Amino acid sequence: MESLEEWLTQPDGLGTRLRALRAQAGLSGKQLADANGWAQSKISRIENGPQIPSPDDIRAWVATCQAEPGMVEDLLRLRDEARVAHATFRSRMRQGQDRVQGSYNDLVKGSRLIRHFETAYVPGLLQVPDYARRVLTEMVTLHDLAIDDVDAAVATRMQRQQMLYDPAKGFEFLLCESVLRWLICTPAVMRAQLDRLQTVIGLERIRFGIVPMGVELATTPQNSFQIYVGEEAIVAVETFIGETFHRDEEADAYGRALDRLWDEAVTGEAARRLIISATQALPTA
Repeated sequence: MESLEEWLTQPDGLGTRLRALRAQAGLSGKQLADANGWAQSKISRIENGPQIPSPDDIRAWVATCQAEPGMVEDLLRLRDEARVAHATFRSRMRQGQDRVQGSYNDLVKGSRLIRHFETAYVPGLLQVPDYARRVLTEMVTLHDLAIDDVDAAVATRMQRQQMLYDPAKGFEFLLCESVLRWLICTPAVMRAQLDRLQTVIGLERIRFGIVPMGVELATTPQNSFQIYVGEEAIVAVETFIGETFHRDEEADAYGRALDRLWDEAVTGEAARRLIISATQALPTA
């Protein structure tokens, strides 16, 4: 399976089973949604894979469709199997990085709060085009991708940045100071990237902070992750070999860890000073 959506919508997947249950009951998506006070789009997301239903959603679905109560346990088992979905980068990118970037655009679009914690890269929502191109170019080589659609993927990532100005959304960006110091691109590109970071300090609806080096930490920054909070919280954790998605209790645990990491952060002018220091340390040649 290439994605969580494909796993949920396979012949015996949770989304497929729920869609069949609704059809057998002779209910339209709108009728099922209205009966439970849901948005009709929720039915589509659950049946087509982008959203995993909660246990209460499943119980309400079964009851509304007047199905056997015993079916609930079977569906809850399928839900438990789907709670953490893993897909390798290579399989996700088999049809190109642009598709993957589009899926993250959809995650941001469906969220009211987006929280990033980064140990290595500048968050995609804050990247300048040349920095993004360097990062996405590396993925082609690292994962031996057959499709090189870096330019399209960069453009899609840049489109995501328009959502920074959506008044219905809030953003948190917490970076380790190492993000400012790793020279993964030319000094000129890094200088432009660091300048871009300064522009978001103090902006409305954007919380920006840096975990500085050389201070005693109560919580160890173990890995980068992103939390997308909409109807549910979805956590995306990226590694060298893949991406893992967490929901429910696991997502809550990541949220608590991020709250603790914020306790170690500097913000405002203190964060700006760290960015300026990193800029001044860049090679001039």
